[in-house]
Amino acid sequence: MKKLFEEFPPVPPPDWEREIARDLKGKDVSTLDWRPYEGFAVKPFYTADDMDDLEYLADALPGEFPYVRGVEGGRNPWRIDERITAPTPAEANGLAREAIANGADSLTFVCEVRDGAIYGIPLRTASDMSKLLKEIPLEGTAVNFRAGDGAAAVLALLLIEAEKRGADVSKLAGSVEADPVGRFALTGRFPGGEDESFRGLGVLTSYAAEHAPSFKAILAGGGVFHDSGASAIEELAFTLASGVEYMSRLTSGGLSPDTIAAQMKFSFSVGSNYFMEIAKLRAARLLWAEIMDRYEPAHEESKKMKIEARTSSWNKTVFDPYVNLLRGTVEAMAASIGGGEAVSVLPLDSAYKQPGEFTLRMARNTQLILKHESYLDRVKDPASGSYYIEKLTDSIAGASLELFLEVEKQGGFVAAFKNGFIQDRISKTRAERDARIAARADVFVGVNQYPNTTEKEPDITGPVSEAALKRGKKPGGPFSSVAELKERLSQKGATLGDAVPAGDSEPAATPLTPYRGAAAFESLRLKTIEYAKKTGETPAVYLLPVGSVSMRNARAAFSANFFGCAGFSVVEGEPHETAQSSAEDALRSGVKIIVICSSDAEYPEVAPEICELVKKEKPGACIVVAGNPREHIDELRAAGVDDFIHARSNAVKALEKFQRLLGMDSERGDRS
Repeated sequence: MKKLFEEFPPVPPPDWEREIARDLKGKDVSTLDWRPYEGFAVKPFYTADDMDDLEYLADALPGEFPYVRGVEGGRNPWRIDERITAPTPAEANGLAREAIANGADSLTFVCEVRDGAIYGIPLRTASDMSKLLKEIPLEGTAVNFRAGDGAAAVLALLLIEAEKRGADVSKLAGSVEADPVGRFALTGRFPGGEDESFRGLGVLTSYAAEHAPSFKAILAGGGVFHDSGASAIEELAFTLASGVEYMSRLTSGGLSPDTIAAQMKFSFSVGSNYFMEIAKLRAARLLWAEIMDRYEPAHEESKKMKIEARTSSWNKTVFDPYVNLLRGTVEAMAASIGGGEAVSVLPLDSAYKQPGEFTLRMARNTQLILKHESYLDRVKDPASGSYYIEKLTDSIAGASLELFLEVEKQGGFVAAFKNGFIQDRISKTRAERDARIAARADVFVGVNQYPNTTEKEPDITGPVSEAALKRGKKPGGPFSSVAELKERLSQKGATLGDAVPAGDSEPAATPLTPYRGAAAFESLRLKTIEYAKKTGETPAVYLLPVGSVSMRNARAAFSANFFGCAGFSVVEGEPHETAQSSAEDALRSGVKIIVICSSDAEYPEVAPEICELVKKEKPGACIVVAGNPREHIDELRAAGVDDFIHARSNAVKALEKFQRLLGMDSERGDRS
């Protein structure tokens, strides 16, 4: 082995740079730098020299401060979490038991109370809780509830069920995920008012810490930022700021830093930018450890960030949904390698319908393969030592800390959100993303590039059902203890609504708006589908290949892809060498939109004659040139060319214009 390594001596960085410069024909190596949405430059290669200034490395092993390499030593045994929604508690129970029997060791029931409704499982009474948890071992499974405003009340229902079974409450594992700051970011309001929200959170936290210490009450969730278009830097900085908001408010209310830290977990959405997402989770632990160190907790354990990771919903698509399976696999790998202690993979159809047994199984099996066939659970922090990932970790940590400190200077998360600072930052990133998606520079396979034009209309029924909260004779109001809520909900006829704040405060800020990146293109395609259903005819474009074989073929492929993204039927004509025969072919097609596919050099020769001949016979025809012959655009427009499509086109706006031309109304058909 020693002899083998001697045959491959180290290559100094200057040698790499000289070789790259030679390949670049004298251009500077920095021209290969990549600037992601996170803002910092990512170099084309890194060496050991780039590690010299990384103070966080400091020979720390997994489980050692500052926990970049994970909060525990040994292996990497993350929990496989399954998110469950269903129309009834009984159906949710069936899905939960199936999950446990087939590899899941953590459950998250979505029963989010918000704005007088329950989104997800209609969990209203103690009887519903019994049906939901039937035959599920409370002491051996992490049971989490995405409960929203109903967090304290749902915990009370869980305690009623645990006591009925004789379960040891102190051994309950899981969470109720109370996140009033996240609720504020999503709606611009606090349930029951700002002061009451934090007072109630303090009561919940104190009770859970005393009676169910392994059961977490507080969630600092980053999903609302991620799903609204934030960069990794923004998601991390604002999630940390929300965590500090909880620390500040609750310590002011008399709770110790150790008590709060033990009751808090963090949630991050993990996108498909693989290495960036691995580094994001590592940087998150680093920064939170440093933040908690300033609170001087009594126990070292309090400096450890507990992370659950969820695959992104922002990048999931309605069309070509099996691609979501591939996205989820990449994201689950990043989450597990980055050190998520619990990972939830969204089913491939979760963007547009209630996931069923098959897609839940595929999501679960994704993680089972990563564990049992790829062995990602056998190595702690497998990313350690990668120059690229270590440098990304440091860059993300530095940029996130800078943004976090900007929020703190404004008085913390709530104050910065009321000022609009957080919304403005995310809005700028969102606008940049949307522009790149519209120009198809950021690719959603199957949606804004490489669409499956034979795909049938998707079965869009909505990802999460909504049910009325329902209230009894006594509307929910402030509570002084969880024991009081248990008493309320133990009464005959009591419902969850009797233990949830009856009203919201007035809006105090403009909320964030979660969305999916592919939604604009999906709206175009859904509109085309609706039009075809009404008229009995799918809108079509006619591709007219002319001249140079290589260019006409390339431009025809581009055009078919371009119009296919909006669900247009694409008819490709026979290649032609002359404008006369091309025009005759186009007229025989009877199609209104005609796309000339040729080279930029040939367009001035063939396009004017084609326009003249076609529009003489068919004045309403729309003639489009596939390409961007900038020096000839004015003369081509004057000759009758109506539009140009090319790699820099805003495809969303262009396709909307073609839809209007064909008589489709301007309102988008987005049902997702």
